[in-house]
Amino acid sequence: MPDLNSLSPDECWSLLDEQQFARIAWTSPSGPVVLPVNFTRDGEAVWVRTGAHSALAREADESKVAVLVDDIDPVTHTGWTVLLRGTAHAEYHEERVPEAVRELVTWASGARPIWLRLAPDTVSGRRMGG
Repeated sequence: MPDLNSLSPDECWSLLDEQQFARIAWTSPSGPVVLPVNFTRDGEAVWVRTGAHSALAREADESKVAVLVDDIDPVTHTGWTVLLRGTAHAEYHEERVPEAVRELVTWASGARPIWLRLAPDTVSGRRMGG
């Protein structure tokens, strides 16, 4: 059975640079929602893009959200997980988005003109094994 060790915030931020896929969660009027998203990091904030009429744009702006990023190997039972929690903020004007963030490419097709930024209140993580 692999060990489970806590990660420092600095280790968590470094691990985020290795990934481009996350899950974002918030509480909608009908209950909890979790969606897969592409993300990028800028300093100590993560950014995602979404559609103008998406539930994420409607419901997560100025709301508490959680972003989970991980890398797990089911064969060796090793990996890590990072959890970011805080309030999301929508940005509707691309010129206000950092230039490096604008390069984020989403896997899903369609227009994604809304940017959602999370500068988390808490950052935590765990590493399993190795």
